[in-house]
Amino acid sequence: MKEVIIQGTTYRTGKLNAFAQMYIVKRAAPVLGKLQGLLQQADMERPETLVEPLGCAIGALPDESLEYICNACLDVCECRIAGGGWARVRQNGATMYDLDLLTLISLTAHTLQDNLAGFFLALPSLAPAGGETATA
Repeated sequence: MKEVIIQGTTYRTGKLNAFAQMYIVKRAAPVLGKLQGLLQQADMERPETLVEPLGCAIGALPDESLEYICNACLDVCECRIAGGGWARVRQNGATMYDLDLLTLISLTAHTLQDNLAGFFLALPSLAPAGGETATA
């Protein structure tokens, strides 16, 4: 979907299937509002200001939910290797590279942004006008 450079290494995020997206939203639901507010108010010129609020937001998730979200995102990421090819970051349930925390969180955030932004942008258009109850 897009290439990102994290600590001098080029990665490419990929497409999560609809079920993976749904399970991620389900698991992240308790902190989605906090994360949205955090990202809207983020001072990207001073990323150190994000450490505490980000830690509090993701700290509210159960470990298994956080691991599911990160692993699902890593499953669709690739790393540029010597010679110009690409290798999967995570394959068959195993992480193929020794990732540090910054890389893990950055890849997860980029993958979530790429895959879920359209869903969240569409939410207001799914709400019925005038407060009426929606019917299927």
